[in-house]
Amino acid sequence: MALLLLISISGPVLFDQSPQAQVKAVGFQTIPNDQQDDRDGINECIITLASGRTITGELIKQNSQIVIISIKGIETTFQRSSISSVRVLAPVAERFAQMRATIEDDDIDARLSLVEWLRNRRAYGLAVKELESVLIEEPNNPRARLLYTWLSAYDEMGTPTKNSKKNTKKNNTRATKESQATRRATKLDIPRLTPEQINLIRVYEIDLRNPPKLKVPDATLKALMLSKPDAFSPNEDERNEIYSLSEIEKLKLLFTHKARHLYGQVQILENPASMEMFKTKVHAQQGWIINACATARCHGGPNAGRFQLINTKANSNETVYTNFNILNTFKLNDGSPLINYESPEHSPLVQMGMVAKNTLTPHPQIPRDYPGRGFRPIFRSSRDRKYRDAIEWIRSMYQPRPDYGFLTETQPEPKPNSTNPNHPEP
Repeated sequence: MALLLLISISGPVLFDQSPQAQVKAVGFQTIPNDQQDDRDGINECIITLASGRTITGELIKQNSQIVIISIKGIETTFQRSSISSVRVLAPVAERFAQMRATIEDDDIDARLSLVEWLRNRRAYGLAVKELESVLIEEPNNPRARLLYTWLSAYDEMGTPTKNSKKNTKKNNTRATKESQATRRATKLDIPRLTPEQINLIRVYEIDLRNPPKLKVPDATLKALMLSKPDAFSPNEDERNEIYSLSEIEKLKLLFTHKARHLYGQVQILENPASMEMFKTKVHAQQGWIINACATARCHGGPNAGRFQLINTKANSNETVYTNFNILNTFKLNDGSPLINYESPEHSPLVQMGMVAKNTLTPHPQIPRDYPGRGFRPIFRSSRDRKYRDAIEWIRSMYQPRPDYGFLTETQPEPKPNSTNPNHPEP
């Protein structure tokens, strides 16, 4: 396992094992722990504030003055005067049945994502039952087997025998310790890049000295001339000559006039050289991202933390470019990027994959109670071929880094007054 960055999971992860969260609330009338089945899942609600903002969390208590919900394990109190409405969602089991009805039995990835959804809401019994069915279809599925091991234990801890106070106390202690690891291990949904976003990345990463196959539609050139009337001849014959230019010369025209609103219309028919290098020498095939970092026991599984990679369809454009975008935009706790384009050798991406004795940025320590086999270095030294390939790939990327126009809040700031004659200026 590589690069397991121990960073708290962001987003509305509803997973709270505090004693207060082990009750179902109606007003301040709560159901005692010994009368409820912990496997049923949390009592989830959506609060709409007077400002219009909505907040989803686990309903703990409510009365005519306040509403208390748990958000990411933290109980938060809202005054009724600031709340427009409180909508208690249908039971977890009911919502699960509705979602499960829309998923085909052979869509294992979707079913396992639904299991993760159940786990986040502590519906362990339902999750285990669904996993048992999945394992009939795919008995050797590593993700399903790992989830089944964890959730079976949680399911057993959620239903202790009434006559065994000693066992109950022991199980509760164990549940508290393991729930901490589970909150860190909750899987996040990874939004895949669209074909349009992938194409736009390709446009920005082109090296004009070694361009890939591409097509600039005539309609795009016409739109360029209409948007820049002073830059082109009013003579129709001279304008028509532009349509006969080579595709790379047409692209240079767009870059020269910084027509960013038209870049997405350019059809890039194959990977630019830098992205092909990433795909073959870093990501998959000869690389290590898929085989080491994105495995089910590492950043491609439910114990991934905030830094998570896709490990299915490793050679597809969707997976390659989405994983690249994650690496390209990811920030560590101190705000530094995972990839240092100015000094590739100092990139945490490669430094954290190195054996501890040969790096100044070692991989974080993995807690003993964390699932999986633990961290295993990818590189033994800077002489390793995979290490050299990674450094070569980073150096091949466009400098200064472009703003693709999506997920801009995580993009590094480009250096001012820096140009590259063989590449478009962002």
